[in-house]
Amino acid sequence: QISSAYVFAVNVQLMKAGTRGLSILFASGDQGVCGREGCGFIMRRYRPDFPAASPYVTAVGGTDFSTNDIGEEKVWSCTGGGFSNHFPIPEFQKQAVENYKKSASLPRAHLWNATGRGYPDISALGGTKTPYCVVVHGLGVGIAGTSASCPVAAGIFAKLNGIRLSKGKSPLGWLNPFIYQHADAFQDVTIGSNGCSPFVKGFEAISGWDPSSGVGTPDFDKLASIVAALS
Repeated sequence: QISSAYVFAVNVQLMKAGTRGLSILFASGDQGVCGREGCGFIMRRYRPDFPAASPYVTAVGGTDFSTNDIGEEKVWSCTGGGFSNHFPIPEFQKQAVENYKKSASLPRAHLWNATGRGYPDISALGGTKTPYCVVVHGLGVGIAGTSASCPVAAGIFAKLNGIRLSKGKSPLGWLNPFIYQHADAFQDVTIGSNGCSPFVKGFEAISGWDPSSGVGTPDFDKLASIVAALS
C-alpha cells in the first residue's frame, strides 16, 4: 500500500509535531485486523494501518452500545487495531501490551507481530449500530466508523486543552504517555473483538488495554480534573 521509507519519513514528522505541543489523533481504520490492504488469501497475515500504528499518533477505535439503549459499550467489530509491522512496542505501553498478551485468547502467532506497537490507544462511539446524525443538503443522514469516533475524541481533548489554557498552562501535546499513565480515567470496554468477519479471529477486548478498544472511552469529568491539576 505504501513503502516503508514513506512510513518512517512521515513518522519523523509526527514526532516533530509532538515536540511542538501538537496532539495528533487518527482513526484506527474500518476494516478490522486486516486493514485497508486486506489479510490476503494465500499468505494470510493481519495488516496494521498507518498512520494509526505510529507511536506518535493517538489512534482512536470505534465502539457500539451493547444494547439499544445508552449504556455499556462493546467493540465495533470492524474497528481497526492490532500491532505494527514497522514500530516496536513503545515504553509508554509496554506494561499494557504485556498484560494483554498474558490474559487474552490470542490469534495464531503467525498472523501478527508480537513485538510491534499496539493500537488503538483509545476509543469512542463509532459503530454502525447507532450512527451519528448529520445534515447533508438539508437531509439528516447517519454516519459511523472510526472517521466519526476520532473527531469526537479530538473534540474532547480540545476541551481538555481549553481547561489548561484557561489556567495559563501549556497544551497536552503528544497524548500517548498521558493516556497510559491515566488509563483509569477512561471507561474500559471488555466486550467484543475486531475480526470484521465471521472467518477472521480479531483481538478480543478484555479488562485493561486491548488492541481493539485501547484503554477505553474518555470520561471527561475524570480527565478534566486530572489535566487541571497537572503542572
